[in-house]
Amino acid sequence: MTGSARIWAACVCLLSALAMVGCGHRAVAPGAAAAPIVAAVLPEVRAEAKAEFDTALRLLKAGKTHHAEARMHLVKATEMDPKFFEAWHDLGWLDASRGNFARAATSFRRALDIQPGSRETALALAESWRRAGSSKKAAQLYGERLAAEPGDMELRNRYIQVLRDGGDLEDALRETKIALGQAGENIPQTVLAYNSLGLIYYKMDKLELAETALRKALDLDGQSPFVWNNLGLVAFARGRDQEAFLNFQKSSELDPKYAEAHLNKAIIFMDCGDYKHARSELQRAVDASPGDADAYVALGVAARGEGKLDESRRAYEKALEIEPEHAPALYDLGILYMEFDKDPGKARDSFAQFLDAADDDDPRRKDATLRLQDLAATKKAESARGQGRGK
Repeated sequence: MTGSARIWAACVCLLSALAMVGCGHRAVAPGAAAAPIVAAVLPEVRAEAKAEFDTALRLLKAGKTHHAEARMHLVKATEMDPKFFEAWHDLGWLDASRGNFARAATSFRRALDIQPGSRETALALAESWRRAGSSKKAAQLYGERLAAEPGDMELRNRYIQVLRDGGDLEDALRETKIALGQAGENIPQTVLAYNSLGLIYYKMDKLELAETALRKALDLDGQSPFVWNNLGLVAFARGRDQEAFLNFQKSSELDPKYAEAHLNKAIIFMDCGDYKHARSELQRAVDASPGDADAYVALGVAARGEGKLDESRRAYEKALEIEPEHAPALYDLGILYMEFDKDPGKARDSFAQFLDAADDDDPRRKDATLRLQDLAATKKAESARGQGRGK
């Protein structure tokens, strides 16, 4: 894949991700009731497992540099006591914080099996599945929880999002209409529902309907930065780049800390090959959202496109400071080392770490595997030439 093709792929991924504002299987038929989810009585934790858990907590409090060691103690705690709910939950949280969402989901799943009554664990599991690309699993879990708690608007909004992510747009549309009915006179909830309706029509490529729904949201709240941002996405999809940019600009003016608007403006600049202005917008995005590893990866892509390789490297490294197992950062750092720095050793390390961290269905896995094979072949050839000279 060429550099420009990789940049455009990153832009497309960003547009898809940024359409969301805070796949599916119907666990229960619409309107059907489900039994309430009852908290389990947890068994007493084994003393030796509790000691490992306490050590892990002390290490977690000491900062990120101790997180890898803390993880080892959490793993030991779960091995010593496989029914230790808190250890499984905290292990999931730690892996999610490091950017390994597939591994986090495994731990959250174990925790939820032990304590099905934990709403926090259920939400964390569904979000980890979503971030790992398993929207259908997340949707099934949200559907089950929502059937037991049909008035929980946060659950319904999350359910709609993962249905939309997974491409189950008719189900998402059905749930959004329920959300509109439940919102009643609650203006913020009605705005969220119309915004969701707009995004569903956007994904259905019904762009006129999408714009109508989003403008209804703005009629209720014209100061909503995420609605202006999503209206920009619709304009962009209709080929109205200038209108899209103005909508993103309006969004960022309403809330300068709303990173998504800066990211989307950067995409328009990158689409035009203007990496300088894209980098400027992405710098604003990371300033607004300093804990967003994806934003730093996008900044690295723009800096690389502008030929500022040191800045690109620092951006990827910053992403890895935030999430040490962040697969996109590891992959792009490997590209930088291989194609620009000509450092095969560091490139091998980055691609190997990427393959350890990436989900099984990550589309970059094949390319990373081929690059590792090329690097290994080159190393072998160089070694053979060196041995020949030694003779």
